[in-house]
Amino acid sequence: MSEIEWGFVALILFLGGLLKGSIGFGLPAFSIPFLSLILGPRDAVVMISVSVVLTNIDNVRRDFSEWRSLRQMLPYFIVGAACVPLGVLFLRSGNPELVRLVIGLVVFAYLGVQRYLPDMSNLGAAARRGIGAGCGILAGFLAGMANLPGPVSIIYFTMFRLSKNAFIFLINAFNTLTVGGAIVTYAVSGEYTPHAITRAALALVPVYAGFWTGVRLRERLSTERFFRLVNAGLFGVASLLLVRGLWNFLS
Repeated sequence: MSEIEWGFVALILFLGGLLKGSIGFGLPAFSIPFLSLILGPRDAVVMISVSVVLTNIDNVRRDFSEWRSLRQMLPYFIVGAACVPLGVLFLRSGNPELVRLVIGLVVFAYLGVQRYLPDMSNLGAAARRGIGAGCGILAGFLAGMANLPGPVSIIYFTMFRLSKNAFIFLINAFNTLTVGGAIVTYAVSGEYTPHAITRAALALVPVYAGFWTGVRLRERLSTERFFRLVNAGLFGVASLLLVRGLWNFLS
């Protein structure tokens, strides 16, 4: 890459890190569409994968006191982790843009009916397990395909009416598990060449500069404002998925 391209990459990664620090998610969803224009989709996913999992771990560490909230989410975590390799295989041979397009439409549909959905905590155990397993399949698949379990996780966890800290802990714990599994799969399949490892290491600098700035902003947000930003971030992610999916699918 040229120096100008490196400058754009650094700016993209900083803004993605800022978003991740502020609302607990959004680094790959924001960064990968723009990075793909410079690096290509597969190289963009691999480049950002280490930054994604390390910022996930950092968020988990900050809110680890919320670990008890994991109990009712176990089906989602277990099934999601098991489905990561399917997404990695699809990345190598399928059409990710079609999947992104569908996910974007699903997210918009969710935002439209969000206020009418029941509180998951009021449903029976069998219903919670079934919904958790179904969402886990999709989230694990997206984690392997594009480091992008976030949209599904946001939809699933917001249905439990969680606190701000519990929400951030759970979404990052799940992302750590699934994206960590994707990293192992990338390594086994030979994606981490010496050049790819160097780029992934360099990406940490702008990502963490933005992430630490975002965390400081997040600490000042009330729960109500935080979840307003979560919905705004989810809307932005869905918009990027739709625009990118339509552009590539129809071209």
